[in-house]
Amino acid sequence: MTDQGSVYRRCGCVDPATGRQLGRNCPRLAGSRHGSWYLDLELPAGPDGRRCRIRRGGYTSRAAVLARLRGPRHGNQDGRVLTVGDWLAHWLASRTSPATSTMRSYTAHVRLYLAPYLGPVLLAELSAEHV
Repeated sequence: MTDQGSVYRRCGCVDPATGRQLGRNCPRLAGSRHGSWYLDLELPAGPDGRRCRIRRGGYTSRAAVLARLRGPRHGNQDGRVLTVGDWLAHWLASRTSPATSTMRSYTAHVRLYLAPYLGPVLLAELSAEHV
């Protein structure tokens, strides 16, 4: 799936002399509780030939980053295969921090636009062509 990628740790400490972030060069990163873990993936070019890069960060451990890379499981606890509709329902139920109006908007988008068209598609088989 990926051409290139990396998992690394960095922080937001600032060099007092230059005022720039130290990032991966912070000397305090040797400690286990300093900084956050990030992932950087370079995917194959899209159909239009443009570069496709994914960067995500703020993970507490390397294991959390790797779990994120694995993505959702293709089956649930009952051994059933997950569809996009099942996953969207799970995703909506797992949202805790958005405001009530945001949740109402998310629910409406899933109900009106996503579930009718993508709901029956198996999650493991979802592709860019479906979207």
